[in-house]
Amino acid sequence: MASCYGTARQPLNTLDYPGTLQAPARLSVEAVWQQRVTAAWQAPGEERQERGFDAALQRSGNSLTVVGLSPMGSVGFSIQQNATSIDVVNNMAEQMVIPPRFILLDVQRAFFPWSGTPLLDGERSEQKNNELITEVWRNGKLAKRTFTRLDQQPKGTITITYEWHKPNWVLPTRTILDNAWFGYELTIVTHSETRIEATPSAATPGKRTQ
Repeated sequence: MASCYGTARQPLNTLDYPGTLQAPARLSVEAVWQQRVTAAWQAPGEERQERGFDAALQRSGNSLTVVGLSPMGSVGFSIQQNATSIDVVNNMAEQMVIPPRFILLDVQRAFFPWSGTPLLDGERSEQKNNELITEVWRNGKLAKRTFTRLDQQPKGTITITYEWHKPNWVLPTRTILDNAWFGYELTIVTHSETRIEATPSAATPGKRTQ
């Protein structure tokens, strides 16, 4: 994971990834998603490189957790965003060169709601946090989303495309995030979505909140 991201000019941990993290509860459903992430990058004059790893994403209560698994299935790292903090556990031998905030921003840019209620079909754009966000919707599902800095710092566009083969899932089954700001591409295949049942209310035993 440590070398999955990079630019030809300098490592990402010396760069600024502009953006504002949303509250975890903005993702409306509490669930666990099992995923396969493949990162690709190419430095000038070099061949395209790829590296993949298994991962899990969980939204529970007021926390958002990203877990990267080792080839043996153990936890390589975990990043948890809470209401007021980001907690990181790194069990890998090497230091994480990608700041945890970068990873959370990519997750939220890809999967969180950004522009009001869903559309049936069509395109819409709005400016938020000094960025132009454009979405394309088809058949009630998000097909494409882009982020462009209004000040062109960094230059280029983050482009995210989606495939939906499980219409009842909250997340798409396949997501490709092409980050032209920093020169890498992420392909995220979601294998499963497991909803987290709400805790029964003390006032109404046996009843689950929706």
